[in-house]
Amino acid sequence: MKSGFVAVLGRPNVGKSTLVNAMLSKKVSIVSPKAQTTRDAVLGILNDLDTQIIFLDTPGIYYGKEKLDSHMRRSAFSSSRDVDSVLYLLDASDPDLERDFKIIDSIKTDAPIFFVLNKIDLVTPEVGLHILSKVRDKYPTRPIIEASLKTNFGLKEIKAAILPTLSGEEPLYPEDWLTDRNLDYQAKEIIREKMLYFLDKEVPHSSAVKITSFKEYHDAISIEALIVVDRDAHKGIVIGAGGAMIKKISMASRQEMEKRWHRRVSGLRIQVEVRPGWRSKVADLIDLGYGDQRE
Repeated sequence: MKSGFVAVLGRPNVGKSTLVNAMLSKKVSIVSPKAQTTRDAVLGILNDLDTQIIFLDTPGIYYGKEKLDSHMRRSAFSSSRDVDSVLYLLDASDPDLERDFKIIDSIKTDAPIFFVLNKIDLVTPEVGLHILSKVRDKYPTRPIIEASLKTNFGLKEIKAAILPTLSGEEPLYPEDWLTDRNLDYQAKEIIREKMLYFLDKEVPHSSAVKITSFKEYHDAISIEALIVVDRDAHKGIVIGAGGAMIKKISMASRQEMEKRWHRRVSGLRIQVEVRPGWRSKVADLIDLGYGDQRE
């Protein structure tokens, strides 16, 4: 039996959650085409014959000015410590590698780092070779794996690279676990995912979700949630004309929960509250599940 931890790092929207979901063939992390979808480090647990690989899906590393940005950045960097290997994702369609080089040089770990050049299908062979050349010139000894994670291209090569690094000899989690996150956390993230899907870019990124009540019954689950926004105008957008948008978010969220959990969600009640500047207020960040007193 081999087991171990693998941290998945990179800038926002490079495909980290897509990689973890593809590796597990199950959806454990929310995904969207928008940057900064992931706000916490989430474990995805792959149990495969005599191997257990625990992937740490991390927030995209972004040097923003708000305290929420600091929380996500610290969460990502701390996830690279005490792991067996690190997968650093690069976006082949974004030629600006200097920001990646800054991040890579800031990673403090003794674990081997493998580069995954994702979205290789979106560029011409000439552009792909140019990106590869720039990365190899900067880090000549580090392996680079070309990938298109939406089509599962490169998954075998990624797994083959990390398997020899695993140091554990016993499973670290029960073999029927896919993630360490409980259902109320998953409910919060599912609602956020639907907001990212239905709403314009600015609104979901300035919003947060808090589960205020999560009750499990014999045959169903009942949930109450709070969406927090930082502007009155955003509250109106989230609710929509006649409550149409909040109903759409609620219905899609409930369907996703039932599909993922194979359980009936008998009720999902969502309220919306305005908290101006919550992304830079320590008390709000802690209340909403982000950050701690160090913020």
